[in-house]
Amino acid sequence: MEEINASNISEKIFKSVKHYPEEPYYFLEIKNILGCTFEILVNDVPTFKFFQEDQVSAEVDVQLMILKSGPQKITYKLYPIGKRENGDVIDKLPDWTEVDLNILKINKKKVDPYMSKEILLEHHSLKKPDGKTFIAAGENYYEHSFTFNAQVPYENKGWSNSKDLRKMDQKELLQKTEAAYQQVWNLINDKKADDYFKLTFHSQAEIGQSGYIGQEEVDDVVSDELFPFKEPSYKIEPLENYKMVLYGDGKLVCLEQNNTNPLLRKEFVLWGKYKNESGNTRARFTGLYLHIPEGKTGFEIIR
Repeated sequence: MEEINASNISEKIFKSVKHYPEEPYYFLEIKNILGCTFEILVNDVPTFKFFQEDQVSAEVDVQLMILKSGPQKITYKLYPIGKRENGDVIDKLPDWTEVDLNILKINKKKVDPYMSKEILLEHHSLKKPDGKTFIAAGENYYEHSFTFNAQVPYENKGWSNSKDLRKMDQKELLQKTEAAYQQVWNLINDKKADDYFKLTFHSQAEIGQSGYIGQEEVDDVVSDELFPFKEPSYKIEPLENYKMVLYGDGKLVCLEQNNTNPLLRKEFVLWGKYKNESGNTRARFTGLYLHIPEGKTGFEIIR
């Protein structure tokens, strides 16, 4: 990885991406999620979360967590809204809680990919026998998973053969995870972009492949990754108030904010503040999932 640096990583990523006659790309459409806050995981990796009381609809990019063709698992975890802006407290999932999701597919090879959009699967949350009441009404937590079949022309190794971190001594795992996070924290704090990209290149290349990205998209991704290193007002926050969490069926580890603030809840612990063009303070989070590849003993960054 010696030849990887901030100046050439865009070119290196672009050259690593293979293209195909058809390039299927998958989304999760959130049509409706009512009565709760929630998070969505794809193949047991966090992909979208919303911990405010407002209603939200969105198209969630699930492609980056698809390593190869076959069944893909979507999991949603629902939580009570809690204290609302008007002072009311909703500490249980109400009977009108509802989840409506669609799995969408497009072909990125098309001139207008969204003209090829098709609905592969529709999912509606379960009801009680009366056909109206949410299945987990009155509970303070609900989790449900379903699968869909994806067909992609690539195969990313990712964390598929990585070590099961659940089998490690958890105190030792925490110490190793903290040390790895501190290393990356230091690189960002000291503005060492070249060293940072050496560590993240493999992850960036896999993400690029799963998205079949072209040169312009690569440049945008790299520019975004460079932000903490190039923005003069950006200052990274201390590593504190966090918890260790395992994902990817026990093969990925990360440190998350241990905070009940809806804006910080379950966010990455690597984060900083900066001033935007209007002079307002904004927050920026840096994702970091670690794994131990098969045959190795040390952590590598995988997402």
